[in-house]
Amino acid sequence: MTLDRYVRVVLTVIAIALVAIALNPWLALVREPLALPRAAAETAQAKYEHTIPKAWGRFVAYSNGNIVLEAPDRTLREVDLRGKPPEYPKVIVQAHFN
Repeated sequence: MTLDRYVRVVLTVIAIALVAIALNPWLALVREPLALPRAAAETAQAKYEHTIPKAWGRFVAYSNGNIVLEAPDRTLREVDLRGKPPEYPKVIVQAHFN
């Protein structure tokens, strides 16, 4: 007796869920005019924006606002990014290997 009741309750819940899934596309059309307008996504402006010449080399590392670049001749450059153009970005350290 209790097993029969349990099966009926489970099947009823499944039937209600299937009806809700089937009605969802039509209910969305009714809900859409009543819904609040969507908020536009906004991003903050970057504090610093720089263009680094490709001739300075490929990116190797970043630390404390400085980047390390390696030129094709194995020259390493540490470039400071924290500041305003035209004086930034500026090369802080340049290391050559023999």
